[in-house]
Amino acid sequence: MNILKTADSSWAALLIFTQLIGIVFLSNTQSVSAQLQTEFGQSLLEKEPKETSETDPAELTISSHFSNTYNNHIELGLSVDPYTSSLAGKDDPQLVGMINRLGVDLYGDLPVTDKLRIKLQYAPQVENYTGAEGKLNEFDALSDIFLTELSFRPVASLPPFVASHRLQRFVRTSDVYNNTERQIGLRFGRILEYNLRVHRFDDDEALREDFLLIGSNSHNMTARMQFGLLEQMLGKLEYGIEHSSYETNLNNLILGITGLEDNERRMDWRHISSAKLIQVATEHIMFQEEVNLFLNRSSADFFNFVSTEVAASSFYRLDTGRWIRLRLSRLWLQFEGRQILDETGFISENAPNRRDTQIGANVQLNWQFNPYLTLNADYQVTQNRTNEMDPLLDFLNYTHTIATVTLKGEY
Repeated sequence: MNILKTADSSWAALLIFTQLIGIVFLSNTQSVSAQLQTEFGQSLLEKEPKETSETDPAELTISSHFSNTYNNHIELGLSVDPYTSSLAGKDDPQLVGMINRLGVDLYGDLPVTDKLRIKLQYAPQVENYTGAEGKLNEFDALSDIFLTELSFRPVASLPPFVASHRLQRFVRTSDVYNNTERQIGLRFGRILEYNLRVHRFDDDEALREDFLLIGSNSHNMTARMQFGLLEQMLGKLEYGIEHSSYETNLNNLILGITGLEDNERRMDWRHISSAKLIQVATEHIMFQEEVNLFLNRSSADFFNFVSTEVAASSFYRLDTGRWIRLRLSRLWLQFEGRQILDETGFISENAPNRRDTQIGANVQLNWQFNPYLTLNADYQVTQNRTNEMDPLLDFLNYTHTIATVTLKGEY
């Protein structure tokens, strides 16, 4: 996508510079928040991987889902920069759209020997984006996930040793987003886990105007522990360390902004920790408090940041498969290698670093009509505020709303 085709080159370079800083911030903020919520801030209904015994029979299931999502702040990288892309106008930097998803999940859990089992999963999904004037059609996508797990449990009183391989292929209408992700994992129950992730985009030769669209290799090690407190309380601790290296197909503009040299790899070390406390108030009511920390250390100072999140959740179960959950959170994010621009668009001497705060709320409702049909409604809103003073970056003060309704059938 030639995002400079309609602008004077010097003015376009300035826009890209300012917007890149903003989009980088948005993308990192949203990815950090999403990672904390899904991986390290799990819901009260978090399902542990099922630890089947050698006596359990084979299990074959087929499930399908259809969801409709309203999202008023779709971010897919610098390629949807609101100031330079044909996909959005300057009047409204938030890309608003509807996303429809339809998927099928084929799952099999089969015994091989008395102590060895194999799990196979295939989950294809199609995504359809609809925006004003059809601006988001090029993000329509098809994804395929293949998962294989081998579980070995030599001693019945101990968790199993599990080796896994996960392959995901992602294809959008716009070829620039096409990519493949492969993950190889080893774990001992839920106590200790290692994952190797290899992520590659199809076109890994082009000099990207968007560093979010380049490949990477990641190694992640995670340790978990849980313990009882009194009779009605449970504590959970989790710590993960990750090392990532990125491809070098970046253009000179981004190399200059990030401080990387030509053909120099960006290398990141990430430390992710979580502490959660769960209280069982009654048979139907539970509460959870959590603190999540995310520290990123990179070979390029531009990517150094620290994030702290505190959250509280409440869960009310009406009946089997029928529940409602409320989560409130606040997140503080500070970049250590990015000084803010003043009102004139320049970085003054001793300028402070960028700081960001987010306040979020999430409500989920799950209603199981019968063992074969379930409805889930999810509403989340996030308000982001930054200390940026440049008027061009005022779009960083945004309110992000996502509302999803999902219908799931299991057979």
